[in-house]
This record gives sequence, C-alpha cells and structure tokens, in this order.
Amino acid sequence: MKSNHLLLLALKKVREHVGEGTNTSRFLTSELELLRSIQGIADVIHFIPIEGQPYRLTEGRVVFFRAGTLRLRINLREVEFKESDLLAVSPGTVFEFLYISSDLDLAMLAFSNSLMENWQKEDLLQTYLQGIVFASIFNSEGRQRMEQLFALLWEVVHDRPFPRASVQSLISLYFHQLDFVRKRSQSTERQQHTRQEDIFNRFLELVNKYAVRERSIAFYADWLFLTPRYLSTLVRQASGRTVMDWVNEAVMQEAKLMLRHTDKLVYQIADELNFPNASFFSKYFRRMAGMTLNDYRRKDE
Repeated sequence: MKSNHLLLLALKKVREHVGEGTNTSRFLTSELELLRSIQGIADVIHFIPIEGQPYRLTEGRVVFFRAGTLRLRINLREVEFKESDLLAVSPGTVFEFLYISSDLDLAMLAFSNSLMENWQKEDLLQTYLQGIVFASIFNSEGRQRMEQLFALLWEVVHDRPFPRASVQSLISLYFHQLDFVRKRSQSTERQQHTRQEDIFNRFLELVNKYAVRERSIAFYADWLFLTPRYLSTLVRQASGRTVMDWVNEAVMQEAKLMLRHTDKLVYQIADELNFPNASFFSKYFRRMAGMTLNDYRRKDE
C-alpha cells in the first residue's frame, strides 16, 4: 500500500523515511519534531499529502504560518490559514488538505503525548490533548513573540545531552502563550456568536464523535435537547446543508481513512462502520463518492 503521502502525519513515518537527526530545517526524534520551514527542503514532495484525502493525526501539531495560504477541512469544518495565523490540533484530529498555495511556508512543532507525560496535570495541555484550538495573531508583536519562542526551542533541543526538562518547560510556555492569544481572539468574537451557531458547533462535535454508530436525526436532537424538526431547520439555516448531509460526510470520511490507510477487507470496514453487510456498504460508497471501493483504493497510485 502506498504510504509516502502519510509522512507528514506521524513521527514514526517521518523517521522511517529520513531517519532521526537534524538538518538546517528539521529536528527529529521519536518523540519530537521541529520544522523551521518547508521552503528549501529537498524531500518536501514526500511530505505533501493528497488533496481531498482525509488523514488522522497520530500526534498533535502546532503550526505557525509565515506565508501563503492553506485551506483545510478539520473534523468536517473548512478553515483557511494565512500569514501570522497559528493552529494547534490534537492527536486524533481528522483533516483534509483542500488547497495549498505555491508560496506556503510554515514552522511546525509536533510531539508525542509521552514527551509531556510529566506535565499532564496542566489544564492547558489537557485541553490540547482533548480538542482543537484555533488562534490568530493580529499584530506584529504577537508574531514576533511566537517566532522568538520557536527560535529558543530550536536552540535548546540541540543541547547535549538532550535537555528533556527544558524542552518540556518551553513547550508548556509555548502553549501558555498560545492560550493567551486564543483568549484575546475569543474575547472579540464571543459577542458575535449566536445561539444558533453554538448549537451547530455542538452538533458538529457530536457528528464527528458518533456518526459511525448513530445516523438518526433523533439521536442528535436528543443530545441537544431539541426536537428533530427544530434541529433540522437550525442546521440547514446555519450551514445550508441537512443533518444527514453532515452525518454522511462523517461516515464517508471514516470510510476513506480505512480504505486508504489500512489493509482491512471490505467486509471488515463495513462491519466497523455499522453497515449491515459489505454489499450495502459498497453501494453506499459508490453513490456518495461516485466511484467503487476498489477504484478509490487505487486512486493516485
């Protein structure tokens, strides 16, 4: 099975391809990766995933965008990032690359949960491990500070022996600064959020979590203490799509992940996705994707 397109998403895969160590742009161990820039990396082509193909992160990422534009679908929601934006995503996040500009440049921090195991009691890190945090830096001062913290972390990881405690402290500091930026951003946005938007956001969280097992409107309406009719109306008004459109997209996302990133047989995937049999799943997939299961598995090979 083709695997080079997965290299960006798991430290293990990166290490299998380039080995541990450092160069002018990348520092890599089994628990930590720092990427100073994607500009000028000779093997960058191996780190560009297929656009439109979902991926699930093994480790989380903190990404600071220096130039260009990147548009992603993250847990079903489309988000665009540009210069000075900052993104933190937790392990287990599912996303797709929708658009990558030719001038994209970014810095990235990735680390395994085990690296920060002594810091797990920090509320901020718990939040990171359990969900998604978005933040935008609105001024040059904020951008400069994040650049300085990243540069300091880059210097410290090269000390010998590896200064684990110092690295943990700097990562913790980085997250506290990120939280400061996030809260400042939220304080300006909170007044603009309506009850409809809050319910829709909660609905998407539920769909991402339960769609593989639960596909009835009543299930999500009960969770949100709404009638099925009201939920259907609210979701359509908020997104222009139906409840079942979102549920089907979440199911298809999981199906694509298993088809492209595992060697499981069709009947095994059908069973895990709660379809009555492989034939029903095959027909469902063809109707939703416009191609057969085998054609999708062979796509881009």
